[in-house]
Amino acid sequence: MPKKIIKIAQKMQKQQNDPVVILANPQLGYNIGAVARVMANFDLYKLRLVNPRDSWLAEETYSSASGASGILDHSGIFNNVSESISDLDCVYATTARRRDMIKEVLSPKSAAKDMRTRIKNGQKIGLLFGGEKSGLSNDELSYADTIITAPVNPEFASLNLAQAVCVIAYEFYSGITKGELGRVTESDKGRTEGLPLEKTRGANKNEYIRFIEFLEKTLDEKGFFHPVEKKNMMLNNIKAMFQRQNLTQKDIKILFGIFKHLMDE
Repeated sequence: MPKKIIKIAQKMQKQQNDPVVILANPQLGYNIGAVARVMANFDLYKLRLVNPRDSWLAEETYSSASGASGILDHSGIFNNVSESISDLDCVYATTARRRDMIKEVLSPKSAAKDMRTRIKNGQKIGLLFGGEKSGLSNDELSYADTIITAPVNPEFASLNLAQAVCVIAYEFYSGITKGELGRVTESDKGRTEGLPLEKTRGANKNEYIRFIEFLEKTLDEKGFFHPVEKKNMMLNNIKAMFQRQNLTQKDIKILFGIFKHLMDE
């Protein structure tokens, strides 16, 4: 058995209370595979299919899963929505259309926060998505506790199935990470927001002042400040320009080198 499939099987056992992704009446195997890929991107591994087309388990399904085939192999198949959610405590359903039902409506971000709270309290969560053709029927939607609706262009509100899953999965996963961005492995610790300063640091004020003093002296020698009475204003603008750049220690060294080289010519 390929390593990726083994890993996914192990994660399914370990992450018992993570949200279950439920696709109601999915039409295209390609989209089902794309959903599996998105799920793996955001550390979700439990997929349930309600009444999928007979041809869903095709080569294109595995191709679009792009390495997340273990999710497809371990997916559950159900005849209807009620069967697919019978072991769950709370179900969130996605739709862009107004329905004649009184149900709580949340944005993806708010819903993700609510899910994490429920999971901490031991509840089993389901995310219900409609098929490509017409989305969820009113009957299917009636099983949901909460409706998730994303802010989208009202003139073009329909998302592709995998895109819809991606929006919700991203919001859920981003709330449980430790601020790490991108790929995180044993050899790559990932990234955090802001300047990546692993191999340098921000320039301190002493380094910045030394550079400005050197720059002022250099420009003075080249007759840059003209007319002389405007020197202070021009110099202050130069200081502000460099200060806005959040220069690193390495940046300062490079700038010193550039100007010294120009002076030597």
